[in-house]
Amino acid sequence: MINKKTYRGVTFVEMIVTIAITSIIMIGTSLFFVRMWTAHHFIFKSGIASFIASKAVEDAVSVMRKAQQAQNGAFPIELADDHEFEFYADFDDDGVVEKVRYFVEDSTFKREVTEPGSDLPPTYNGSVEVRDVAKNVRNDIASGEAVFEYYDIDGKIYEYDDIEGKALETAATPADIRMVKIVLYINPEPVFRSPDNVRIQSFVVVRNLTEFDDIPT
Repeated sequence: MINKKTYRGVTFVEMIVTIAITSIIMIGTSLFFVRMWTAHHFIFKSGIASFIASKAVEDAVSVMRKAQQAQNGAFPIELADDHEFEFYADFDDDGVVEKVRYFVEDSTFKREVTEPGSDLPPTYNGSVEVRDVAKNVRNDIASGEAVFEYYDIDGKIYEYDDIEGKALETAATPADIRMVKIVLYINPEPVFRSPDNVRIQSFVVVRNLTEFDDIPT
């Protein structure tokens, strides 16, 4: 007697089910890796943009801190607005006081430096250098996200207990300003990552407008 072995193959339905399950797993895995890569890519770009903006704010603070009287005797601060701050300082430490302007235009934090002319009394009609110092700036002035805010701290540079009470309306009167706050909201992908702005903030006390010896005891 001969025993016959029968071999059962995969049915069409089983094959379809297997392909469907495999496809679902592959799609899920692919979506996971795409989202991971997208998140990593955004974090990387955001980190670079934030670092550049932080360095730009740090440099701006260093220049603003040493604002001084202009070559023609003008007050150290020329203009103080929400998205623009213009003042006089020896920007490049060459013994000549330049006019320096920080402002935001086209989502870019920019610096403009104007040299005084050779006429007497000096007027600031010399060479002008404009440089982009940070990009991806998303401050929304309509929502109250001003780039610059201004304060009168009564000459007491260590008295910050009521800082909001010393805030000045913009455009601020230059003679009233003693301290400036810079705030930049940075986002390299605002369309896809609108809530994920990085906030860069710093305060600067204008040395030549503040009484440094007026320290509370």
